[in-house]
Amino acid sequence: MGKAERNYLIDNLKVLLIFFVVFGHVIEYYIQGNSVLMGLYLFIYFFHMPLFVFVSGYLSKNVDKCRQGAVKSLLVPYIVFNIIWYLLAYLATGELMLLIIYPGWTLWYLISLFFWRVMLKYLVRIKYILPISILCGLLIGIIPSGGGILSLSRTISFLPFFLAGYYTSEKGLSKIAGISKKYALLGLVVAVIIAFYLGGSNALDYNFLYHSQSYSYSGFGIYEGILFKGMIYIGAASISICLLNLIPHKKLFFTKVGKQTMNVYLFHPYLTIGVYAIIHVLKLLSFNVLGHAILLISPVAIIYLLTRKVTERVYNGIFYPVNKIIYYPRFWKSCKKQCSDVKPKMISLRRILLGF
Repeated sequence: MGKAERNYLIDNLKVLLIFFVVFGHVIEYYIQGNSVLMGLYLFIYFFHMPLFVFVSGYLSKNVDKCRQGAVKSLLVPYIVFNIIWYLLAYLATGELMLLIIYPGWTLWYLISLFFWRVMLKYLVRIKYILPISILCGLLIGIIPSGGGILSLSRTISFLPFFLAGYYTSEKGLSKIAGISKKYALLGLVVAVIIAFYLGGSNALDYNFLYHSQSYSYSGFGIYEGILFKGMIYIGAASISICLLNLIPHKKLFFTKVGKQTMNVYLFHPYLTIGVYAIIHVLKLLSFNVLGHAILLISPVAIIYLLTRKVTERVYNGIFYPVNKIIYYPRFWKSCKKQCSDVKPKMISLRRILLGF
């Protein structure tokens, strides 16, 4: 598989994954009491974020470049969008919850990816880091509380998938995506059947798939929780391999969307809430034909809207002033001149903000 094909494979995969991200969040509000939606939701959450994290690791092979850009592309957006999220939550509920250390809804991925990319340079120096990360991912669920602070639990739980992506070469990816499509399709069918069985029998709390809470919070003992999480790891890897063998390797009409998934990820929660409002206003909570149609069509509509140039202009409008302050040389020169007594600290701060 040539370089162009590899890029098309990754772009097409990112399009599929961002669709699952949006679709999962659109139906999330309605899965309780609906076995079909619950089954779809469980199937999506078995693999979509592990595979997304794997792709992020695969695209992080230029360690120094990713590390230097982590503040601008991940930490700053995390802080800004977290403030926006909690301000909107305040307007909606009247409760002030400006807690930067707790990621709002989907923003955990930004802060986790920030930590992964910043620490990758040091992690890869550790012998057997991949099996060690799996062990840490299994053990993090033992911690009774605090895993939600700066997405600690998810950062450690998903780290094995990030490292697996980083260590996967182009040749290795070709081998993974080279098994028979018949077996890949059969694997997906089995995964769907299992997901719908679990969704109909309520045998698994879907919150467990978030990897954000302790085993005790999910009602598991330590050994039971480790066993279930290990099975989820294996299931996520298996489904991911199946999908990699079914994704087209060629350029398609939607392939370019794969380069814009971050904007979709950042902005889609607000449009998703808009979908909730539309369904509520139209009183479609009983899920008639129109209600189901809205759920099915809205993810595609959201992705389409958020990949228009206007979204890029909004993003730039938000972050241009912020980045200008952080990266504007005259600003730092002025600060150093006015704060000469703390010059070492100012230089250190600038070094941290501009790429460690």
